[in-house]
Amino acid sequence: MANSNGWGDGASNNAIGWGQGANNAIAWGDSHAKSWAGATDIVGLTTDPASSAFFSATGITGATQQSAVDALVKGLKADGIWSKMKAVYPFVTDNRNLLGYSENFSTGWTNTGATVTSNSTIAPDGTLTADTIADTDGTYARLQQTILVEALTYTMSIYIKKTSTTPTSYSGFEVLGKGSYLIFNSTTGSFTESGGTNYTTSVASVDASWWRLSIRTTAASGSRVCTIFPAISTDGTTINPTATGSIVAWGAQLELGSTATTYQPIATTQQAYIASQFKYNLVNPVDSDAAFRLVFNGGWTHSSNGATPNGTNGYADTKFNANTQLSAHSIHLSYYSRTQTTTQQDSQIGSSSATYVNQYTLDLYYAGAVNRKVFVAGGIYPLNSITDTNTDTLGYIIGTRTANNVAKMFMDGSQIGSTLTTTYAGSFAAFPMYIGAQNNAGTAVEFGAKQAAFASIGDGLTDTEASNLYTRVQAFQTALSRNV
Repeated sequence: MANSNGWGDGASNNAIGWGQGANNAIAWGDSHAKSWAGATDIVGLTTDPASSAFFSATGITGATQQSAVDALVKGLKADGIWSKMKAVYPFVTDNRNLLGYSENFSTGWTNTGATVTSNSTIAPDGTLTADTIADTDGTYARLQQTILVEALTYTMSIYIKKTSTTPTSYSGFEVLGKGSYLIFNSTTGSFTESGGTNYTTSVASVDASWWRLSIRTTAASGSRVCTIFPAISTDGTTINPTATGSIVAWGAQLELGSTATTYQPIATTQQAYIASQFKYNLVNPVDSDAAFRLVFNGGWTHSSNGATPNGTNGYADTKFNANTQLSAHSIHLSYYSRTQTTTQQDSQIGSSSATYVNQYTLDLYYAGAVNRKVFVAGGIYPLNSITDTNTDTLGYIIGTRTANNVAKMFMDGSQIGSTLTTTYAGSFAAFPMYIGAQNNAGTAVEFGAKQAAFASIGDGLTDTEASNLYTRVQAFQTALSRNV
């Protein structure tokens, strides 16, 4: 029989017995096929320790993201490539909530006339984090956040405390600038829409104290506003800007799709949340310079598809100095580009000494009305460099040197350009590698603007290793539905 408590069933729903529990809502470490320890699957599957360390550091709990990362790590180890990796940046996030400051309505929300009392009430999760939002003088008080969206369906959800008696005023919502308003009765848990028919709504009773509201709508692309009105009506049917009153709110969320999923708290901004996950080096996920975690500078846009520098001042410092971390003439640089640009010079990853000496860069640039790819494998450009004449810079580009007179460039697993045969006797630049720009003797130059969905730095790769690396990275991107 189905055992709701999990352990000891071993009957028809549990062929293995211990701790599995087919309908296990409590589990011991997981709800399906894991042991009570949580790390080892009782049918023989395990999460790689490197993956587990990465999940612990980043806080990534999404099943899709965890599966993709774990498959990548296991694949690189099976191919013998993992040991050559010094810094791997998968740019993966499980962010779903597009709103920031989801539990703190006194910060990060544009406030027009509202009075916010922070941490006034116990929230649905048992913490003292719910806020009271009031309109005390009938000034059409409101809180707003502006979000950049695509022309897709989104769902906004929020927890509102129930009112025990019929309110003299009603709260309201406008989602993604649709122009009509939802009036909410916190006693009956019902919505009335005024000014249009733009929303599909639902209300769930969380417990004796709280409702969770869900509001679905289709957005027009661009910057759109989500608005919360603590008081919007006095009769529950018509809009009255002079209404006064208050609500207790918690857990605001805006997400892609037609269903409100499990609430995901965002303590600061959505961009900061994603950047905090993007910064970690998969090989050594520790928040320190010595672990080569990324430090983002200038303008970046972070999303589930990757990290995009702005092309003018955006770059990420890897803190990785090839001169001290790699053996002479053995290096690879890789970059998974999801977009193309018309920027004159895009240096996506690399470093060089003063006047571009000892330069190792992977450049994806635009010149002469076409996109180009260049791997500068030591020396001064254009010496010791490989240039590809194919105009496509979408996909996975790898530049690698394995000897003082052997360097190659690969795109999507196939060699492109010509094998470098010019001997290079110099060393690596004694400056950290940048992503999104080139570090020229400590100064960021040649800024890029192509969206990065993966980047790596490490020892030189053989032809077979470069091909296998592409296969693993492309499978990773496909699992995340962002492959090109």
